[in-house]
Amino acid sequence: MGKGALLAQRLNTQVVGHGPRTFLCVHGFCSAQTAFRHQTPVLARVGRVVSYDLAGFGQADPDVWHPQRHASLESYAEDLVALLDELDLRRVTLLGASMGAMIGVLAAQRRPERFEGLVFIGASPRYLDDGAYRGGFSEEQIEAFYHLIERGQDWRGALGHMMLGQSVSLALQEVAENVRGVRPEVAGVVARAIFGSDYRTLLAQVRHPVLITQTRADSVVPEAVGRYLQRQLPHAQLVFLPGVGHLPNFTEPEAFNEVLEAFLLALPPGPVQPALLTRPTSPPAC
Repeated sequence: MGKGALLAQRLNTQVVGHGPRTFLCVHGFCSAQTAFRHQTPVLARVGRVVSYDLAGFGQADPDVWHPQRHASLESYAEDLVALLDELDLRRVTLLGASMGAMIGVLAAQRRPERFEGLVFIGASPRYLDDGAYRGGFSEEQIEAFYHLIERGQDWRGALGHMMLGQSVSLALQEVAENVRGVRPEVAGVVARAIFGSDYRTLLAQVRHPVLITQTRADSVVPEAVGRYLQRQLPHAQLVFLPGVGHLPNFTEPEAFNEVLEAFLLALPPGPVQPALLTRPTSPPAC
């Protein structure tokens, strides 16, 4: 695919459905937009569903990903903002899985008028433990995962089981296929971007309604992180879904879709008011 192609085309963007509302799906690490396949037909009944593959993953043009540029989630947010502008997306509710959630937070800060709400799936503002804050991982554990990738060991298997735990075999198989398609150099760079990030200070600035979803048995994001997000976000609700693993929208779609529908029905129409966006905030405590 030529470099002159539109970014939407290069990121394998798919649009399904019609309507005034837009549901924008952003997947997580070593995943693809197919992770939202249980939500797409449901959401397409009431609006337009836009999904794409993050640079370096899925069916995105391999040349879009750059090791220096995509060494931070901010660059992934820049890609998302470019998509918002290129496709003129408005009245957006973002469904962000794992790293996709914080990418959405960053993009919503830059284009707040285009968003109506944010849905987090297994989200975390920081994965590393830090004093009283329990992110779920020690530095030693993260370094061990980096070494698996660098040495070409079975990091794919470790990641697949980390995301789904003892979940159903078909789901695990599909996730494993997505992970197998990721180049090791991409996995190494983006893993460091994710596990080295800390977006806790941004949470108090989020003025859109947020739905936080996760399971109680998530090997990547512990319960404490979901509760932390609920405390620090100004307009958030937290729902623990049944099942295990990091992708409840994929493994428990009926339960997730029911919670999602209730959240969408309660969303106020239209963008966040500028007065709310400029309200002074104080930094969150750990």
